[in-house]
Amino acid sequence: MSSKRLFGGTKLGDIAASVKDRGEAPKPDWSGIKAVLPTAELALQGRTSPGLTRETVLSVDAKRCRPWKFHNRTDAWYTRERCADLIDSIPKDGQQEPAVARRITGDANYDYELIYGLRRRYACEVTNTKLKIRVVEVPDGQAAVLMHLENADRQDITPMERALSFQTQLAANLFPTQDALASALNVSKGQVAKMLKAAQLLSHATISNLMPDRSSVPVEQAYKLATLMERPGAKDVVLQAAKNLARRDGEGGREPRLVLKTLLASLDQSRKLEPIRREYNVGKAGRAVLVRNAKGKVTVAFPKGLGPSDRDAVMQAMDQILKDLG
Repeated sequence: MSSKRLFGGTKLGDIAASVKDRGEAPKPDWSGIKAVLPTAELALQGRTSPGLTRETVLSVDAKRCRPWKFHNRTDAWYTRERCADLIDSIPKDGQQEPAVARRITGDANYDYELIYGLRRRYACEVTNTKLKIRVVEVPDGQAAVLMHLENADRQDITPMERALSFQTQLAANLFPTQDALASALNVSKGQVAKMLKAAQLLSHATISNLMPDRSSVPVEQAYKLATLMERPGAKDVVLQAAKNLARRDGEGGREPRLVLKTLLASLDQSRKLEPIRREYNVGKAGRAVLVRNAKGKVTVAFPKGLGPSDRDAVMQAMDQILKDLG
């Protein structure tokens, strides 16, 4: 699949830019005809503007539908509280938009896998209502694009869920490169890089165990911490702070933003270092004096001065100083 085009040569960026509304225009009196389509549905048909199209929608048992393995919603969404709007509206007004699914075989428990529409599935199961689905035949890469467009349209997937989804899709080679993913999903390369680094933080079990609801982990804080952990010695400081936090409060005892705030603060505290003063020989007659204060500020002085011939001796002394400072 081209990373820039979907179906019939349609550019995904044009699709995302041209369709803003999710509401339905007044329907003509033709059964099974829809007047305005959401962004993902337009992408599914390879068109950049809404129009009239016939569609086949099935009503199935919600329990016979499983999530697509690359679906980006976490289990935290599937509660009565977070699906209360649909649990209330579907029995009264019906399911306004079908979920999109692929037919599966060889699974005794399921007949379909949902590319998107898992909250609708949960609400239908809770209310014992048939789930409306549109069955499509698309490979995983195109399914990822459709899911992304649908989520961008709804704007209720959290940034971290998107970040983890990007990470999973790249690991599974749904897209050949990070840049290809960014192009296919119409997301800037810089934003994708930032989200992937934030998601990488949760690969540390010591940290992720403190935040069971990954969907609510703030991307900005996670990115900042992941970046700082690349500095020499910082990773060990943060992981130790995470272990201390788990012993004190238990795993999952705090909101993710407070956990990250505490871990970020551990790096600030680690900068309160023990003051040191050391002397180093520079050549045969010279010397260098290293001083580090409690805030980590380092100065190197050469009391006897330096000359052009001292260059190699100074570089040798500086190498040793940097090793000693870690």
